[in-house]
Amino acid sequence: MGGRRTGQILLMLAGLIAWAVQFTAIYGVTSTLCGRGWADANLLGLEVVPMTILSATLVTLAATAVALIWSFRNYRLAKHQPVAAVDDFVSHAAVLINGLSIVVILWHGIPAFILPACA
Repeated sequence: MGGRRTGQILLMLAGLIAWAVQFTAIYGVTSTLCGRGWADANLLGLEVVPMTILSATLVTLAATAVALIWSFRNYRLAKHQPVAAVDDFVSHAAVLINGLSIVVILWHGIPAFILPACA
């Protein structure tokens, strides 16, 4: 696999990778703090669990938004020039996967503020 194709695949999977990082950070920190009885711990005047969830969600949303913008730019460029079928598929898939990843990241981030941390 060439370097260009590897970059295309990584861009296509960037949202899923960001979501996996967010999922691991949210549930890893929450389960560790709840398991040790530190769910009410404060750091710099803020509760640790909501602060971790908020920061993980914002960072992964930003990374996925950049990937979505970049993949949409590649999709638009591919419409105006002849491209191989594989490149066309990858550009379509990148937009769809990164767009769906934004929804999934929000889907995991928002309920964490509605429900109690260790429920």
